[in-house]
This record gives sequence, C-alpha cells and structure tokens, in this order.
Amino acid sequence: MSANQGIVATIIDQKIENNCINITYPQVTGLDNLEVQEHINLLIRKQVEFLIPRESCNIYAEIFGKYEVAVNKNDILSLNLQFYTIRKQAANGLNQQKSITVDLTTGKSYLLYELFRKNSNYRMVLDRMIRQQIEEQGLHLIKEFNGITDDQEYYLTENSLVIYFRELEYTIHAEGIPKFPIPYFRIRNLIDVDGPIGKLTQRSIARIHFHE
Repeated sequence: MSANQGIVATIIDQKIENNCINITYPQVTGLDNLEVQEHINLLIRKQVEFLIPRESCNIYAEIFGKYEVAVNKNDILSLNLQFYTIRKQAANGLNQQKSITVDLTTGKSYLLYELFRKNSNYRMVLDRMIRQQIEEQGLHLIKEFNGITDDQEYYLTENSLVIYFRELEYTIHAEGIPKFPIPYFRIRNLIDVDGPIGKLTQRSIARIHFHE
C-alpha cells in the first residue's frame, strides 16, 4: 500500500459455473477491518445474484459474467459487473451492467446523488453534458432522453465519473450500453469534497485542471 494512495483493495476472482453459466466476479480481501470486508463482499454477491436470471439454464442458453475494476485507490473501490445473457433459440442476447462504488474504510456504498454537495444542481449540469455527448457520439435514440435520476447507474475512474444507461433504455440494440464520461474537473464545483470523488481527486484535481 502506497502512503499517498490510502487503502487499496486486493481483488480475487470467484467463479460460478454450470451447464450454461460462466461467471467470474470479484471479492475483496486483505482489509484490516474484516467486518467492512465482508460487508463489501456481500454487496457484490447480491448484485451478482440480481444479474443471474431466475430461470437459469431452463430458459437461457448462456449466462456469462465478468468484472472490471474501474478504480482502486485513495480508500475508494469502484467495480463493474458485466453480464451477457441469451435465451435458447433467441437471435440476440442482452448486455447488462451493474456497478458498485464503496469506501474501503467504512464499507459505505454510494448512490449518485451522494457524490455531490446538497442542493447542488448536479443533475441539470450532467444532463446537459450527456445531451451534448449523445449528439457528439451520433447515438440513435429510440425515445427522448429524460435526464438522470438521483440513483442513476454510474462508476468512477481515476479521472472521470461515468454515467451509463441500460441497453435498449434509450438507444438501439446495436449500440449496447451507452456510456458518458464526465471529467472530474468539469464538475469540481459540485462534488462533495468528503465523498468518493473528493477522495480520488484530493491530490490530483489541480493537476487535472491544469491539463484541461
């Protein structure tokens, strides 16, 4: 553990495998606080269970799952669980994603609104940025973009907040899960300095801003 990185999690693979299921998901190990560690691992397992269809191999030909560690530094862990399912005889499958952002010192998981200062206009600001990116990416909308919610799906990277939507929620199937990275320097006046983005950027936001 680097002194200037705070707590960094050790991640190990766990597997679920049977006739149609091939899932690899993460578990956290090595934390000094075992209660926090178990709480985080329980959060992850619950999300994995949520993503596995109840009908399992009776209806599905394939249930595949993998994960990505989006950020793991300064006491903050942000994970993506990425699943692909396809029903028997179906022409197309479905991509799904769930993300978890937690504080490794407390085990607290954060909804989107908890990243920002109270009474900030973060939703209006993010909506404007997302609408601009929809146009820039040339996405094909199947319905009008209505704006984000306080519990909108997201994950954190070292430099950006990434907002995403469900496959087919706003865009055509071929475009998968649309993602919209929001650089931290563009929302620096809205963030809660004691929250996850505040912790991630406390030593780097000046540098990020310098390179804007």
